[in-house]
Amino acid sequence: MNRFPLIRLMGALACVLASGGAQAVSSGAPPQKLSDGVAALLPMCAACHGIDGVSSIGLYPNLAGQKPEYVAKQLRDFKSGQRSDAVMRPMAEPLSDDMIEALSRHFGTMKPPR
Repeated sequence: MNRFPLIRLMGALACVLASGGAQAVSSGAPPQKLSDGVAALLPMCAACHGIDGVSSIGLYPNLAGQKPEYVAKQLRDFKSGQRSDAVMRPMAEPLSDDMIEALSRHFGTMKPPR
């Protein structure tokens, strides 16, 4: 049994509880209002993709500045199993369509790396 995703999920939940939520970092556009459910997911995303959407680990892609349609498609493909990844599938499975759209827009408004 691969316990890595479970351990990461538990760590992310601890971060959410400790921080009381997550703040959006944007490219200067007005911060968008994220639902509590979506804001609670951001620390889990940040564990690999960075708090500002820029990963410090080469294995994980940057999400900051990505086109929302692209991010949404990838999340839907992970959720459905069309795209296979042992870490991302469990992260995407519980996401509703509204959550996928909100996360995708959020990362799309973030400043991309230079």
